[in-house]
Amino acid sequence: WQTAIIAVIVYTLCVQLPPAILNTLFGVDMGELYSMNMGYSYNVGVDGYSTVYNSMPAYSPLSGIYSLLVTGAMDLGLTLFFLAMFRRQIVGDVFLGFERYGKALGLFLFQGLFIVLWSLLFIVPGIIAAIRYSQAFFILADDPNKGIRQCMDESKMMMRGNKAKYFCMSLSFIGWAILASIPAGVLSGISEALYLSCFM
Repeated sequence: WQTAIIAVIVYTLCVQLPPAILNTLFGVDMGELYSMNMGYSYNVGVDGYSTVYNSMPAYSPLSGIYSLLVTGAMDLGLTLFFLAMFRRQIVGDVFLGFERYGKALGLFLFQGLFIVLWSLLFIVPGIIAAIRYSQAFFILADDPNKGIRQCMDESKMMMRGNKAKYFCMSLSFIGWAILASIPAGVLSGISEALYLSCFM
């Protein structure tokens, strides 16, 4: 458990912390940007008739580029880590995915593209597509010689008749997800309060 927890913490820090820092340092408030483009006032005017937009999270294109370039390799590394742990083999680190960087990036982009395209139809097809291609990284971790499209096709075949089981299994972790979100929400509230207190 300790090794698995450390691996997830390292993965989370590498995937989520740099984009958050980039957004904080170089990000633009999307609500303010929208109000400026639409010709609305961002703050309440003296007359009280100005349109008000609540502050939205800042976003920087740099964070998107970072996530695009790093997440695929980190996903593959975490998959390799857990497969080795499950099979009681020698456990490596979560950075092993960078050894197969090209395929990891390609699979991440290909998988994301398919899910987004199906999501354009409606939310449900998007969820089904995410489940259908959920095993692609496991297939690539098992056999690095397989191509990106082959991993996608085999994942699609493996999940045929198993989508409902996978969905129900994912739902069984909702309690853990809610429990895990509590400390994250508390920390987020504290950091936001400290940030506001520093600039007010």
